[in-house]
Amino acid sequence: MTPLGAALLGTGIFAKDIYKTNFKEKENEVDLKAVWSRTIESAQAYVQEFFPRSRPVAGEEALQEIIEDDSIQLVVVVLPVQAALKIVKRCVAAGKAVVQEKPVAATVAEAVEAISAYRRAVADAQTPQRTPLWMFAENYRYEAVFVAASRRVSEIGRVIKLDLIADLPMDERNRYFGSVWRRDVSGCPGGFFMDSSVHFVAALRMLAAAAGLGGAVSACAHARQTKPDLSFPDSVLGFARFANGDVPASISISLAAHQVRWSLSVVGTEGTLEVSRGGWGGTRTGYTLSIKTIRPQEASQPGQTDSAVQVLAYAFSGCQDEFAEFVGLTAELRRGAASAECGGDAAEVAVPNPAARSSPEEGARDLALIEALLASSAAGGQPVQVVQI
Repeated sequence: MTPLGAALLGTGIFAKDIYKTNFKEKENEVDLKAVWSRTIESAQAYVQEFFPRSRPVAGEEALQEIIEDDSIQLVVVVLPVQAALKIVKRCVAAGKAVVQEKPVAATVAEAVEAISAYRRAVADAQTPQRTPLWMFAENYRYEAVFVAASRRVSEIGRVIKLDLIADLPMDERNRYFGSVWRRDVSGCPGGFFMDSSVHFVAALRMLAAAAGLGGAVSACAHARQTKPDLSFPDSVLGFARFANGDVPASISISLAAHQVRWSLSVVGTEGTLEVSRGGWGGTRTGYTLSIKTIRPQEASQPGQTDSAVQVLAYAFSGCQDEFAEFVGLTAELRRGAASAECGGDAAEVAVPNPAARSSPEEGARDLALIEALLASSAAGGQPVQVVQI
């Protein structure tokens, strides 16, 4: 089977750390034809180090050539938020399959406008082969530990509360500390906090939805900055309410911490579930899923319970798993499109709906909760409604 033609837009840290591996693991299915950067030196350095058979290009003219090149079916956008959405919109308008790294946009309003245009383009596409596909890369929704936690959250009964703790040292030890665009709060509202926390609330929303709580409807928070070398805010403490059952979720995030401590716990009437990473004695190289279920004993003593505890280790897998799905989905849709154009069943060609975990709508919902937390902190902690998408 002929590999998909692909282009990588962006050669920064994440492109080096993650997409280098993603493309190499899928080299039989994806032909990386072009690597684009804003400077030719960056594109050349990336190609020379990782993909010497690819073509390094830079600048506006080369970008437009990629967008117009019919041999390039899959475009992977790994660019700062200030530039990414504009390019995604151009690729969508050209009928490309696009993978966009987070965040989906600088603001929810920008995201909603772009998503509306995308859904119209899907509906108005003249041929299946020209139907655009916009896939949003939020690897937390693909991490095996969160997938497993979502499947098992029903074991702990009716949910009482959720607690998210994310303490991270954003300092000289972190490769992203030197990022300039994350400090540009005019183009990236919330700066480091927004860019990091869309991950964390994606996991929170994922488990809440799996527990039947629906979407987040309101949030309140207080924010502060203790590290002058970070953008405001570096720490946020608040909570969110969800649509079904008025269940609260506490949210505690700090980029000014001195160690990694990540925890997402769900307390239920029949047990507790927790996904953790780091902390005192914990591992930073993967996740731990701990589940304690409590069952009433069939004994004579009233009120006694019997508990069972499981502790399971999970390696990081989200970036690889999501890219595998993106490649498979693009290939499936384009093969179906080719079949339809040759007289096959056009109904087989379908773009994932707004509820799919790869949809840009899901990315916008993550951003909407972050915006509500920031808006509440600016209003002195008053509750703020989360924009519904």
